[in-house]
Amino acid sequence: MTTSSSRLYRNKKPLRDIVGEHLRTSIYDGTLPPGTRLVEQELAQQYSVSRLPVREALRILHNEGLVEHLPTRGVVVRTLDRRQVSELYDLREALEVLAARQAAARVADGAESHLAATMKRAGEAAGAGDATAAHAANSSLHDEITALSGNLLLAETLEPIVGRVDWLRRKIEDFTLIHAEHEALAEAITNGDPDAAAAAARHHVRASRERTLNGLFE
Repeated sequence: MTTSSSRLYRNKKPLRDIVGEHLRTSIYDGTLPPGTRLVEQELAQQYSVSRLPVREALRILHNEGLVEHLPTRGVVVRTLDRRQVSELYDLREALEVLAARQAAARVADGAESHLAATMKRAGEAAGAGDATAAHAANSSLHDEITALSGNLLLAETLEPIVGRVDWLRRKIEDFTLIHAEHEALAEAITNGDPDAAAAAARHHVRASRERTLNGLFE
């Protein structure tokens, strides 16, 4: 890389995003397990980039909750204990139930929902046994529900916990079970039924909490 532009972009994509995607995938698939130190200089050499996009990528992952900064070790892949996971699901339940209720209310008022298309992709991936595509579609569904709620502050509040939830979902969750729960949630929202949507979201998060806690700590 010889120019300022080439140090920041590769194939018209910001290097911070490229580095971040690689690191995120490595965290999700366990290549970088909890507690792994992430050293800027080492990562810059690994990805053949300057330290700036690495630093920016780590900042994004920190905002997503996937890494944390420890005073004595620097940036490391986050380790979640039982209390932290339980608190995460408390917060997730409150926010996702609200998102589902508001999304359904907006559909009832005439907002257009594209959840059926996402569910179709998730179903096809689940049927093919493609865990990566299924989890990606399932994550997209939650993002679309939050966007459909029209609540910008809710979206900003959810952002720091989305990465941790997605990480746990991929580590523990059976994507076929998730798909069945998502079908009920998407149907209630598409039907414009706020009460049914809130109930489906609450059931989904509580079932997910139980599976995650049992999978990680029992």
